[in-house]
Amino acid sequence: MRILVAEDEAITRRSLARQLEQWGHTITLAEDGELAWERFEAGGFDIVVTDWEMPRLSGPEFVRRIRQSAGAAYVYIIMLTSRSNKSDIVEGIEAGADDFVSKPFDREELRVRLLAGQRVVGLERALNRQNAELRDANERVRHGLRAAARVQRAMLPQGNIVTPRVRTAWTYVPTEELAGDAIGLHLVEDRYLVGYVIDVSGHGVPAALLSVTAMNVMKSLAGAAPPAPGATAANGRAPVRRPASIATEMNSRFTAEESDDRFMTMVLCLLDTQTGQFTFSSAGHPPPTILRGQDPIAVPDANGLPIAVMAGSEYEDVVVHLKTGDRVFLVSDGILEQSRAGAKGQFGMGNLMPLLISAAGARIGSLVTDVVDRLAAWAGTKSFADDVSLVAIEWLGP
Repeated sequence: MRILVAEDEAITRRSLARQLEQWGHTITLAEDGELAWERFEAGGFDIVVTDWEMPRLSGPEFVRRIRQSAGAAYVYIIMLTSRSNKSDIVEGIEAGADDFVSKPFDREELRVRLLAGQRVVGLERALNRQNAELRDANERVRHGLRAAARVQRAMLPQGNIVTPRVRTAWTYVPTEELAGDAIGLHLVEDRYLVGYVIDVSGHGVPAALLSVTAMNVMKSLAGAAPPAPGATAANGRAPVRRPASIATEMNSRFTAEESDDRFMTMVLCLLDTQTGQFTFSSAGHPPPTILRGQDPIAVPDANGLPIAVMAGSEYEDVVVHLKTGDRVFLVSDGILEQSRAGAKGQFGMGNLMPLLISAAGARIGSLVTDVVDRLAAWAGTKSFADDVSLVAIEWLGP
């Protein structure tokens, strides 16, 4: 161990140095408090043995400086003193001393005090190493989470879809770096708009991994094959699957066992932008909200079970014929189930519907942002309890 000895009496200083060196320690000597402080600042000491009364800087003041210094490694401090009053011991402990040895010192007493100090210093160094390893591991985990979050964000819709027949907007506010929600908007054949909101049960990495997997599967399912009701092939290719068909395929691909007993709710819609035919299917998710101007349109619930709850679950399509200017909203339960600080109740459709109706004349791009702002104002916090997702679709006419 590297030991700094601060002692103004030359005989005691030499005696300490000789004894400590015989025990295998590396010794640095200082004959007063200020010199001891200068040498301590050079760093590298494990134990300090200091006299109480010294020129220029007393032992307790020297100890206080050590404890107030910014050095990361803990130093074990033993004070040499002929004082025995309780008040003196209290002063030394309050200054930061770990132990005391009476003067003149006893060889065996000093040896066991040093052994205790070695154990403390050894444990402290081991703890520092473990903490450094934990910090490195945590940083690697955070780096991985940030990379995974970038991948997840890259899978979200790239901007809004705007054509002469349809306009979309969306917002996505995860509660953590990785989210359990997934949203999608795809325009197929420049005619068929597919939109969805998926909500995976739970939070954190497992839910996020499942949501990313779901988005990958949805990307492959939202393209070709069997045609939607009333649709015909374009340029020799089939348009898109029916929403109920996609939900059935999703349920067959995700099982409770493979999904770590997690499930996901989903609302999936298909809009033929030429005719206004709107088809949707629900897997345990709130149905779409449709507004015709300021009037809500009654929409039946498709009543399907969440994905990965029961193998062989059946899903049904619900068809609504939109009129020019109709707006469709797909929401996650992070909006509907958000609670309010210090009050009972949830945001729910009772607050969301008046907000959507009051903004019937606003552009949907600003509307989705306004919904999040209003939700935060109502809840009294921007840290929502669950992921918040909202997809808005406006049919502009044939």
